[in-house]
Amino acid sequence: MEDKNSDLLEKVGVKIGEGKLNIDLNQTREFFDALKQTFENTAQKLQKDLSEGKVDMAENVGIKIDKENINIDLEKTKSFVEGFGKKIESFLAELEKSVDEIK
Repeated sequence: MEDKNSDLLEKVGVKIGEGKLNIDLNQTREFFDALKQTFENTAQKLQKDLSEGKVDMAENVGIKIDKENINIDLEKTKSFVEGFGKKIESFLAELEKSVDEIK
């Protein structure tokens, strides 16, 4: 788990060691710009699909909607939401840990 957290911090441009905190603002900006672009692209695709009366997220989220049917795989949807929640918790915990190390 420690390696995953270190990997995440490095992707964000944060390095902690020997009582020092180094933040590469360019790398941080690039990471959040890429994340923003991913969210925008996903939102645009979802909006387009909704306007066409279809949504197909059956593979990961367990939801598929077309003009005639709505199919929801509750197990996949539950797993997706739980996994997403755990990723958010992990990210926030690592940020909190980093802030505590700075103090």
